[in-house]
Amino acid sequence: MSFLSSAVFWGVIIILLGLSIILKEIFGVHIPVFRIFVGLILIYLGVKILAGGFWRHHYANSVVFNEANMNFDESQQDYNIVFGHGVIDLFKMDASHTNRSFDVNVVFGNGTLILNDSIPIFVEISSAFGTAIVPDKTINALGKSTFTTTAYKANEPYTYIKASVVFGRLDIQAKKW
Repeated sequence: MSFLSSAVFWGVIIILLGLSIILKEIFGVHIPVFRIFVGLILIYLGVKILAGGFWRHHYANSVVFNEANMNFDESQQDYNIVFGHGVIDLFKMDASHTNRSFDVNVVFGNGTLILNDSIPIFVEISSAFGTAIVPDKTINALGKSTFTTTAYKANEPYTYIKASVVFGRLDIQAKKW
């Protein structure tokens, strides 16, 4: 079901329209509800187009305006959370996936990245007006940082993850097997 056809959306619109009429008649305050409604619809459609919602199929590795748990899939290299909440579980990734790279993107959302501490993984984190939390530190606002699992050793094969957080939050957890 589409957000624009949901009962919550139309219920909020009717309530706001009623409040607008009451405010206009009792207090003389005019709120242009129709213009605001059209503006919000255009913003929603624009974000949907930017997120690829009209032309692209929704994959198991993307969350847009929703909440989901995403598990490791060998065929996927990108995991995206846009305007939603998601858990990206890479714990069951086997150690043979070294010398591979993954992208994890959180935009206006909240995500959790679960890693296996016994697999050598190097995570490069970049944050733009967001927060990234790793087991030993927090990256706020603007910045870049790195995180490695305990199995990571320099000059040996590893899995590379590029994590980007824009106006969101990413919590990276390294669990032991």
